[in-house]
Amino acid sequence: MFLLLFFSVVYGSAGKGYAAQVTLSRDSLQLTADETAWLDAHPSITVGGPRAFPPFHFFDDNGDLQGISGDYLSAITEALGLEVIVQKNLPWPEVLKKAKSGKIDVIACAAKTAERETFLLFSMPYLSFPLVILTRKDAPFIGGIHDLHGKVLAVIEKNATVDWLKKDKIAYIPYFVDSPAERLRAVAAGRVDAGIENLAAAAYIIQNHGLTNVKIAAPTPYESYDLHMAVNRNHPELLGILNKAIGAITPGQQIRIKNDWLSVRYEHGLRKSDILLWMGIVVFGAAVILMLVVFWNRTLKKEITAKKKLIAELQAAMAEIKTLKGIVPICSGCKKIRDDEGFWNHLEVFIEEHSHASFSHGLCPACEKKLYGAQEWFPHGKKNAAPGKRK
Repeated sequence: MFLLLFFSVVYGSAGKGYAAQVTLSRDSLQLTADETAWLDAHPSITVGGPRAFPPFHFFDDNGDLQGISGDYLSAITEALGLEVIVQKNLPWPEVLKKAKSGKIDVIACAAKTAERETFLLFSMPYLSFPLVILTRKDAPFIGGIHDLHGKVLAVIEKNATVDWLKKDKIAYIPYFVDSPAERLRAVAAGRVDAGIENLAAAAYIIQNHGLTNVKIAAPTPYESYDLHMAVNRNHPELLGILNKAIGAITPGQQIRIKNDWLSVRYEHGLRKSDILLWMGIVVFGAAVILMLVVFWNRTLKKEITAKKKLIAELQAAMAEIKTLKGIVPICSGCKKIRDDEGFWNHLEVFIEEHSHASFSHGLCPACEKKLYGAQEWFPHGKKNAAPGKRK
């Protein structure tokens, strides 16, 4: 099934955008006593995330947190009355390391993997986009992840896609980069064969960075690429608070927050125009094949008829080879026959050589009498023998 992608990007400006209009309150979240006590004991939280993952989580030129996850975080922490301390400009492996050690309380934007679940608790997903394979427009055809075997692939260390590709046993050559933008620039420059990226992030980066020679080559099996907030496993109360806050943001409000940054639409299936195009191709192909089959059958029938006629003619010729025809020269006296080379042969020899007949030899009564009539043992000879010659 084809994955048809349509996307456009609306560049988000610095600030909270629609998120500032989302009104939440601690009372409306119906927090438990343990969750309320945790908030009272933790008036501030330390937040980390990808340093360059637009439009989800990145920093502007002034070092301020921007993106969809930043807007969610802003709406939630203001409602809860929490002070946010943002860890800036950290490489992704360092973000995970600090979250594992407890130096970061919340990762604002993270995908769930089995390894990360050993030290992190994940909220309900608040964003979901498919992962896609990106290549240069002039690159050879790639139809899926199994076409990445042996290819040079731009990857971010500790990124979820690395774990998923390893699980699916895709033997690629890694080219490590620090951010999705650097990944796509490597693809555009031809330093790598391909990269795998979140569809929304890819659309944003392609247009914002002018990477017009990069295309979405194929979908991946990782279509539900969910983004979560993640907390250290020592703070289960904080996870419950975040889940309630995310759940309190209505679907309409979530769409408005997302649309402050981008508008991405993707469809599974075939457009009507594509269906008609492929139907036309299939019908034309079937017609061509049918015409070839009819032509071949007629040609074959003619060849079979010609071969049957030839076989009949050959059989007739073979039958006539041993048939005596025409004038045969024969001696009037001894009855020998002269062959084509001028030699005289006994009649039976000539016939045997020129037909399927063969001879067995015997004597007729007249010849018996002629040859042996004078012999005493011959019946007729005894009757005619002269007197006095009997023994």
